[in-house]
Amino acid sequence: MLKIFLIFLVFIVFFVLILRLAVILMGRIAGRYVNDKHRAAEEIVNTGKVPKRWSNKLEKRIPLVSNSHQLKKALKMESRAKTIILKKMDNLIKYFKTSPLVQNKETKEILLDKLLRARKDWKEKNYKEIIAS
Repeated sequence: MLKIFLIFLVFIVFFVLILRLAVILMGRIAGRYVNDKHRAAEEIVNTGKVPKRWSNKLEKRIPLVSNSHQLKKALKMESRAKTIILKKMDNLIKYFKTSPLVQNKETKEILLDKLLRARKDWKEKNYKEIIAS
């Protein structure tokens, strides 16, 4: 009987430790997610530019152009990159529309207005203009 109790106790301790570890990891992941969203919004509002974190990954994928075949590929990839940036911006706007982590309603409206204005501006430009602006 004592053996069964000890096995059960070890199982409960193990389960509680695993659960605690999962809660800590989930907190870190959620914190990183929120931090990334707020940093991106801050960079867009302050500079009007695409956040470096968004553009660095895309820039690495677009090949340097040396012939007409690569030019077509580069233009196609730039178009796709612009679509990705606009989609990320849509997600950012959607996040701030529903986020309770903005100071007050007036602040939220100002932030959303600036993000929507930047998105509209980016939609009218091509990829290179977006990155350069």
